[in-house]
Amino acid sequence: METYRYKVQRSGFGLFLGIAAEATRLTNPPTTCVPVSNRVWLDASEVKNAFYGNPLALNESEVAWLRVGLGKVSDDIERIETSGHVLISVRALEILEVDYAEAALAPAIAGWAAERFALPPRRCNVSRDGATGRFTLDWSE
Repeated sequence: METYRYKVQRSGFGLFLGIAAEATRLTNPPTTCVPVSNRVWLDASEVKNAFYGNPLALNESEVAWLRVGLGKVSDDIERIETSGHVLISVRALEILEVDYAEAALAPAIAGWAAERFALPPRRCNVSRDGATGRFTLDWSE
């Protein structure tokens, strides 16, 4: 299991999120996981707080952000892993509440996958609307 730490520091905000995950090759598609693409799947059902060890129950929005991030690299993963299915299981998150936003899950899992599968890094520019506090991700594709 590898850990990737995503960090952004901008004027007015900072984000930090560590993500520990593992990739498993499967012959058949899993039955209870979230599909990301034809052969890449996501499992976020057993995630722990990496600092304290207690279980974290990710909400639908957090799982959706993970799916977005994996979706940015799933074609590349499928090109490398040419047979069967690949299950990405998120096992732990390093969350500092002051520097956490759900949107950080997308570039964090994409960064993890880039390191794990030796992919070129995906550029993701993060900005924050000062009035609403909402984060925007620009993948520049």
